[in-house]
Parts: sequence; C-alpha cells; structure tokens
Amino acid sequence: MSMKLRALAGASLLAATAALAGAAHAGTIYGAGSSLIAPYQRQIADCYGTAQPLYSRTGATTSPVSVAVSPFNYTGSPTGGAPQNCATSHNTTNTVQYLSTGSGTGIAGVYSHDAGRYGDVDPATSGVQNYPSVQYGLSETSLLAADVATYNSGGVIQGITLTATPSGANQYPIPKPLYGPLVQFPVAVAPVAIAYDPVYKKERLADGTIKSYSFNVVGGRSNGGLKLDATTYCKILNGQITDWNAPALTTLNGGTSLKDATDTATFSVPLQIVGRSDSSGTTQVTTRHLAAACGGVTGNVYTNTNGVSTLPAGLIGPTYDKSLTNNSAPAGETLGKFTVAAGSDGVAKYIDFTATPGLTAGDTVVQGRIGYVGNDYTLPYAASNGLTFTLYNASLQNLAGNFKEPTLTTANITFGSNLPPESTNTGVYDPSVTANGSRANPQDWVRVGNLANPPSTVDGYPIVATTNWIGYSCYAAGNIDVLRTASGGTQGFLNFFVDEALVDDTAGNSGLLPSAGLAGLPSAWQRAIKQTFIQTVAATAGLNLVIAPAGTSSPNSNCTSATGA
Repeated sequence: MSMKLRALAGASLLAATAALAGAAHAGTIYGAGSSLIAPYQRQIADCYGTAQPLYSRTGATTSPVSVAVSPFNYTGSPTGGAPQNCATSHNTTNTVQYLSTGSGTGIAGVYSHDAGRYGDVDPATSGVQNYPSVQYGLSETSLLAADVATYNSGGVIQGITLTATPSGANQYPIPKPLYGPLVQFPVAVAPVAIAYDPVYKKERLADGTIKSYSFNVVGGRSNGGLKLDATTYCKILNGQITDWNAPALTTLNGGTSLKDATDTATFSVPLQIVGRSDSSGTTQVTTRHLAAACGGVTGNVYTNTNGVSTLPAGLIGPTYDKSLTNNSAPAGETLGKFTVAAGSDGVAKYIDFTATPGLTAGDTVVQGRIGYVGNDYTLPYAASNGLTFTLYNASLQNLAGNFKEPTLTTANITFGSNLPPESTNTGVYDPSVTANGSRANPQDWVRVGNLANPPSTVDGYPIVATTNWIGYSCYAAGNIDVLRTASGGTQGFLNFFVDEALVDDTAGNSGLLPSAGLAGLPSAWQRAIKQTFIQTVAATAGLNLVIAPAGTSSPNSNCTSATGA
C-alpha cells in the first residue's frame, strides 16, 4: 500500500449505508491462514483493536506454539501520519483474532465455515479450545476459477467436501447461499527469499571458545548476496545439488570457492534443502515460479504452472518438529530431499545455525541448510521484527540477467505492472477496461500468471507473492461493524488496513509492512478495493460486491437471503 486514501466516496455514499450508522459496540472477528504475514497481521490487528497473542499450529490435532510478536511503534512521518505506539494505543475496542496455520488451513476454514478446521487455539489450557466462528482467512495461495466454482457450487478443496446434502466427516454445506459470494483481494506484496545461514561450521578451540566459519561470498552484502541463477536454484530445489562445493556455486561466486579463507580443512558442506510440511501459500508461490523457471532443467519436477501448496511427494524427507528446543536433524534426513517444517517460523528455525560443537578442542559441527521463507524471516527484517533468526538471503537472477535481492522495492517493481480488474491506471472503475478481468470474478483480483516469472522487470525480484484476504460478502451485524466502517460508526478493520499510514508508510520504511520487508499495495489497488468491497459508492453499487449485512437487500442484494458469517 502507498499512502492512505481518505474518504473517496464523500457525497456518493448511498443512503443504504447510512442505515448502518450508529454507535457500534465492541466486537470480535476470527480468522487464520498464512504464516508468512502472521506476525504483521497480529501487529496490525493490535494497533487497530485490543492486543492478543499470536499462536501458530498446523493440523487439527497438533498443539499451538506461541509466537513472540512485539507491539509496533509507528514513529510517524511528514508525509504519513501521527505517531502511534501500539503497546499503549489502539484505535478501537474491537478484537481481530488470528491463528497462524498455513494458507491451506485458512482456506479450509473459510470454505467450511468451521473453526474446528483450525484446531486448538489456546496452548495454556488443556484440551481443545476452538474459535466460535470464522470470518476471514489470509493466504498466498491464490484461489483460481475452479476454486471459486467449488465455493459457489460444491466440490472438494483442501481436504473438505462441499455439497448441498452434507453428511459425514469433512462434508459441509455449499457456502455461497449462506454467506454470499466469495471475496478475495490482495493486501500485501511479499518477496519469497531463498534463505541460508552465513555460518557453515563451528569449531571448539583449545581455549574453549568457538570459532565460526562463514561462506566467502564475493561481492556479498551485509545480509547475504549469494548469487544464484535460475538453473542453479532450480537444481538445488530439485535436489540435484547437494554440496556447497558444487562447481556451479563456485562459478557464480566469481570462480572463488565459498570456503572461509581461514578454514584449512577440505571444503565439503552438505547442502540440505528445507521446506514446508503444511499446505502453504509460500510453497504455492515458490512452486509456481519453479514451474515457469525450471523447464530447461533435466529432471525438473515442478510442472504445475499455477503452483501447488505442498511439495512434490518424491522430494519430501522427514519432518522437523519446531516445538523442540534444538534444531538437530530428524531421523532419516536425506540429501536431495526436503526436511520439512510447519510454518515459515519452523523453516527459519531449522535453517538457523544454533548448534554448538562438543567440549573437546577440535570438535566441529557442520551445517549447510537452505530453503524458502518469507523475506521477513531474513536479515535485516528479522531483527527489526523482533525475530531471533540470523538468516541471510540470496540474490536471484531475473530474466533480464540481473541479480536482485528480495526487498519491498524489488517486489513492488515486479508487481507494479499489474492493475486491478476493470480499472484505469488510478484504480477508478471502468468497465470498458477488460484486459485484467472482471471485478465480479474473485480469481481476477489475484491473477498469478504474470507473477510466475516476470519477463520485463529489469530491477524486479523473481519470486513474489501477494498475501490475499479471503472472506465472504455477507456478515452478521456485529461482525460487519468490525470489518468495515459503518457511516458515522467505529472504524472497520479493513478500512484501517487500507487507510492508515501506520500500515504502509514508505518514508524511511517507517510503516509496519515496509519495516517488515513487505510492500503495501499501490494506490490504484487501494482505491479499487475500497470502492468495490468496503465502501458503498455510486459507480460500483450495481456490481453488488460490497461487504454487507446478511438478511438485507441493500447495499448488496446478494445478502438478502444469506445467513451471514
């Protein structure tokens, strides 16, 4: 997001919206999904409303793990807004709950409208405590036309079956008649990093201290800079390069070995790939790119052009349990296969080199793990986000031949050529502009083909995701007042997310998303999202896409007979 967009509708607000006016009481909405954006969704929600803990879990039978999230302190800027320390200042008394589950579970929760899909949400209490309901999800896995058809008419998605006559486990009613049309739109742009720990060996010296040996990256930067062209990272992630002494890595390093200049031993460091065990939007984005970029690599197993949310079965090795206090290799770890972990935090924890050598002089421990995570889990963003990981990120070669690091700038360059459906260059609704699809089609808000391997972005980073809001059109009265601002009422969460400079201020990267290494949406996207889904304005009123109260025909006739979420 760029700077905040203030009331765009003004006098064009329809009278129907005025019916929503009045003093709103404090409410709570519940959601789950993406682990990539989870810490920042929690921070944004805590600035908006009451502060809550963040828990991470995968699978309905696993226990949640607490994720440390520091309150965000927005210092303000001349071009942004007033300072706000979210440790003590909150815009409303509403509550926005969020559980980090991975994108796939977030999707399953919205489609089923069953908070039981999330499993336990309270690690402090024995037994299983479920959220009481579901209002939204966040996901990097883009829901495409077939997925929207499943929401509308029934089918199978993320392990659940939607049918007009549900009976038995994992079967649910078709959601569209109950909660209105599916709503999906991006809320942030996120580069996916190829992450590694700069240290590959630790040695116990005679005086008892530990000496660390780091990869010798020629022309590197303070937070990485390992150069990887597409052929090389395709081979790494296909399990074909299994040692850091591989000739391809030496060639890309200017012909110089990656061995630390002070390391006198023979240089051979096993290269262990690390990925996600859960149904993950980060995996979907990464595999989507690999399908586009790796076609020329013999033996490439990434072939689905839309990406898939789980890794290829033939490349999956053992699972690392992120609840462990150490990150020792699990039994059965195999070079050329992914050791997998739940959530971006699990992957980052396993890549992080925290092991120490034995107590005897000369004892060594060697580790060379590499994997894909949200860029916010690498330096310098991890440090500013209060995370303890010390991971570096690689510079990937784009189609223009340039090696680019993952930053909010390079990600926005990649995303920047995209426009919302039926929009002018400024995001104003124009039904004659059909090249980018229709606003009525949820899949057209998250078009993925032109992000898979962007061809014309000289300075763009090649692996870029959007984190997408997934929800409904029709909500119960108390919940809709939390989601969007009623006329004259308390500010809604989506309005806060889109409007507030605190979220997206790029001046000195002082906004919450930029400080985390994520990019907000360009102003054209902000305008289109607000004028389609959040505000009732004359130009788009006839589309019947605005989020609205269930059981009423105005401002969205799709909600007339809906039960609402």
